[in-house]
Amino acid sequence: MSNLVVNLPTMGNTEPLTMSSREIAELTGKRHDNVLVDIRNMLEDLGEDALKFQGIYLDAYGREKPCFHLPKDLTITLVSGYSPVLRHRIVTRWMELEEAQRRKN
Repeated sequence: MSNLVVNLPTMGNTEPLTMSSREIAELTGKRHDNVLVDIRNMLEDLGEDALKFQGIYLDAYGREKPCFHLPKDLTITLVSGYSPVLRHRIVTRWMELEEAQRRKN
């Protein structure tokens, strides 16, 4: 997957494993702007501070654009409203991320 931001912890790094909204959009076949709306709505419904998960990426023109970096529980919560096929893609990708993390440690 190209140009996707995924935070994978390295040795000694205590940052949690996250999946970017861009990767969620790619895996689900949804437009990134629509995924951003879904995430904002979900975080509001859950009473979570969206700024805690917000990030920035550079688009093809070098412009800063918003994105989110969600932990596993919020990723699964988000896609649980999507179709079973999309949920399965996300769950499979989380398993890959966790396996990559295990191999690093």
